Amino acid sequence: MKFALNQMGFPENSLQTNAELLADAGYDGIEPNLTSDGPLWDDEAVDEFADQIAGLGLDVPAVSTTLHWEQQLSSTNEETRKAGIEAGERMIEVADTLDAGAVLIVPAIVNEETPYDKAYDRALDSVRHLAVIGSKYDVVVCVENVWNDFLLSPLEFAEFIDQASESGPVGAYFDVGNVKRFGHPEQWIRILGERIERIHVKDYRTDVDTIDAFTYPLEGDVDWTAVNEALTAIGYDGWVTAEVPPYRTAPERMPPRVCSDLNHLFS
Repeated sequence: MKFALNQMGFPENSLQTNAELLADAGYDGIEPNLTSDGPLWDDEAVDEFADQIAGLGLDVPAVSTTLHWEQQLSSTNEETRKAGIEAGERMIEVADTLDAGAVLIVPAIVNEETPYDKAYDRALDSVRHLAVIGSKYDVVVCVENVWNDFLLSPLEFAEFIDQASESGPVGAYFDVGNVKRFGHPEQWIRILGERIERIHVKDYRTDVDTIDAFTYPLEGDVDWTAVNEALTAIGYDGWVTAEVPPYRTAPERMPPRVCSDLNHLFS
């Protein structure tokens, strides 16, 4: 396995400073997010970042974003969908420059304004569009399971990926902690199988019924032994990226501790 930290957990503001911290902490990779006003929109900044991480011996497992919560790929509004697709296209370009090989997208948001069936159809069209672009760059469009009231079973998740893959490379960015709310991560892993391209990890406390249930690996109720056994069973030996927040106090102490725990869990 190779270990990385997502930007959600970066203790500093600068990508460059965080890259140095992660390299010192023993990570193999760094996972940046495309944000509305961040440096990943600037080609020169991306090139400089690529040079820096190469010098540090770091790789990029994927380029992710939070933009798709607002610029929804399943929105009823055409301009909103267009903005989401444009963000996805930029992520693919950045992933190509950084040799990431994958991007992480949220395919849909189901709510009162966006019924499930309509969200499915529009999300499938959007992901297929991005898959066509991804095929030109050899970048996999990875769909993550998140708390969006969409793709609520591993069987449906697998079917969505298979349908979208008809247009280009599409896989699963499987988040272990996100599933614990309503299922068993190890079962999802075995069902999704080779569709899984990347792994996000966080833990989840089943005795807390809010977003505060998420916590750091080894501090919740995820059966990590079962998760590791399932990953071994499907032959997964790729990226495991922690997606957890920095500590409120001494945030720089979180990355090395989590890196140590990832090595304990998966090495």
